[in-house]
Amino acid sequence: MNMNIRPATEADSEAIREVAAASLATSYSHAVDAESRDRAVAAWYGVDTLADRLADDGSAFLVAVEGGNLVGVVQGEVIDGPDRIGRIDWLHVDPNRRGEGIGSQLLGQLETRLREQDVDAVEGRVLAANTAGGDFYESHSFTEVGERPIEIGGQTFTERRYRKRDVGEASNLTTVETDADQLYLATDERERGSKGPFYPAYTDTDRTERYGYVCGPCNSEEVGMDPMGRLECSGCGNGRKPTRWDAAYL
Repeated sequence: MNMNIRPATEADSEAIREVAAASLATSYSHAVDAESRDRAVAAWYGVDTLADRLADDGSAFLVAVEGGNLVGVVQGEVIDGPDRIGRIDWLHVDPNRRGEGIGSQLLGQLETRLREQDVDAVEGRVLAANTAGGDFYESHSFTEVGERPIEIGGQTFTERRYRKRDVGEASNLTTVETDADQLYLATDERERGSKGPFYPAYTDTDRTERYGYVCGPCNSEEVGMDPMGRLECSGCGNGRKPTRWDAAYL
């Protein structure tokens, strides 16, 4: 059968959730509990959330379909800042179809769409516990460029960043003085907001102590987060949807 890779539609919603849930279970059941995985699927692929993401012109959302069955999904978005990053948010393949090149085809088409938007680099993230995920990126010419600790379900994990065409890490920390602390903004970890990027702020250059977020458009530290991981700046109203494991670990 011929496989067709095309933009996702709302009609794909249920199949996307099924493939995502099965993919996460296969990749992370040894490390991340079922409740945290379910919360991540709900945060990214709930009915309303999925509809918003499909309608977002700033993102790319593709599915692989064969014989009427959805067998894979990949999504990413462009994050503006000092450098322009095409970020791969998720790549899921039906566990029964892994090893057939579906993930490689999805990744290749997503990369093409991101690079058409003049990005400086393409970046993916994966938990260190998912060694197959890291090997997958490296086999496609991505280089590991950094890692950070994150919490999921009360446990601490290491998340690794992989990048194609490294633009240099030296300029990716910006120092900001506050009334009480000196903060370091990680411009390469920025998250896209409705009015501009949010920058993760750390109290150390090794990025081990997270302070919170700083709003790019207005430089405010008054950035709140709800239980589902949505960010909002009280200064200018800049907002951001949940990303990656936010709903599970924040």
